[in-house]
Amino acid sequence: MKHSEWISKAYISSSQALANCYNTAHIGGWNENHITTKVLESIESIGLELDWSDKPQKVRWEGFKLRGNSEYEFGDIVVIVRIWVTSDRYVDGVAFYEAKRQFFHENNSPIGFSSLKVEQLSRIHDHTYASNVLLYDVDIDNEMALASSVTMPFVKELVEAKLANSSGRMLHYYGEPWVVSLAGNLLGLHLDLRKEVVDELKISTSSYRKPNFILNASVALLSTLEPSLDNSFVNSNDYEHWIKKDDPKPTFSNTPKYDGPSF
Repeated sequence: MKHSEWISKAYISSSQALANCYNTAHIGGWNENHITTKVLESIESIGLELDWSDKPQKVRWEGFKLRGNSEYEFGDIVVIVRIWVTSDRYVDGVAFYEAKRQFFHENNSPIGFSSLKVEQLSRIHDHTYASNVLLYDVDIDNEMALASSVTMPFVKELVEAKLANSSGRMLHYYGEPWVVSLAGNLLGLHLDLRKEVVDELKISTSSYRKPNFILNASVALLSTLEPSLDNSFVNSNDYEHWIKKDDPKPTFSNTPKYDGPSF
């Protein structure tokens, strides 16, 4: 498939996952870790080996989910990409996504991304310039769902100016659909390539500062190369391929959420 076709499919499947999560909010579906799991599962269903017809890059990727919950310095999702330049030379790079959900009034109108905190955003951004906020949202009136990516410094400044936490959907205007950002990462773009940052990330997966999700990818820059994955830094005692059994336990409320949009 073409690179743009992958983006389109990923957008549709992730939007459906978001809608399903929102529709089950009354049993804990609208929870950041649960949403992230479902969104990543929806993208995984498109394929783990990508050989785009309009790009020279070949990609392999896999996803890991933390057993339990740890979110300290590195945020919710870490994307690590090994970029093969020749058959024996490569460069590693990383990108970070901190996931936040939309909050809603009783009438389902948006409040804003109220859980954004300056301290947390600053701590993550201090570790890498390839840090972003991943915003989960559902628009009932327009029957659409969106996961958008906004670069961390923009969000941090808006939060400090008290313009983000109760701004409804304003933050989306400063970013792009997350699947577009991710598609760029899978090409080896928009990554922090500094060795010290990559090394710190790899060490973190065996420390108390573990990220919640790891998307581990390998991309070959030439069609004649085969991308080889390295997951040696992933501690199998702490991580597993994301599957459903470790989803957050639902918290029941008395009334169901609005039945919501379907896609």
